[in-house]
Amino acid sequence: MNKTGRLLFACVLILICFSSCSRGKLLILEANFLGSRGRYDDAIAVYLRALEFTEAAPYAEFGLGALFYLLGEDYAAIERFENSQKLLENLPAAEHRELRFRNSYNHGIVLFGQGDFQAAALAFRDALRADPRRIEAKRNLELSLMSLERQGPDEGGEEDLEQGSEARAVLFEFLRQREQDQWRSAEWTGDDDYTGPDY
Repeated sequence: MNKTGRLLFACVLILICFSSCSRGKLLILEANFLGSRGRYDDAIAVYLRALEFTEAAPYAEFGLGALFYLLGEDYAAIERFENSQKLLENLPAAEHRELRFRNSYNHGIVLFGQGDFQAAALAFRDALRADPRRIEAKRNLELSLMSLERQGPDEGGEEDLEQGSEARAVLFEFLRQREQDQWRSAEWTGDDDYTGPDY
């Protein structure tokens, strides 16, 4: 194939890719690109336009939350992560697992930075519900719980300390059960269940 033929093929391929993408998804891609280049104001404007498209709205809310966090607007970031999570509630639980995880995880990061360790622990726990395999969420959950215990009764109140210990016990039971379930599903079934050829 000559140079002109390859160029024409590439153009047709790009057209096919873009025609299968919706306008909302293209706006998300554009906003992500602008944000990665540090053009935050332009990215925010594009994310706001993407909110008009149902399939792109949860991603636009998340993108806005991430940008607001980068700009030091913690409360606006939290609001956007919560909005994104609310939009995902109407969709099947199996869909958009990564976005569900990211909303809760980033929400926890912002809350931890504000010193709200109890709420951060709850957010990291929600992130683990979305994807129990994520080590970073487990670590941050433990860090939140340890920080809550270190706060002590003078800073967080005795009630918060009791709630933190109680939350920690519930959390560790939850994690233990999830890991047991994972190990059970991954266990070897044994010789009796094998129906393949014997060599």
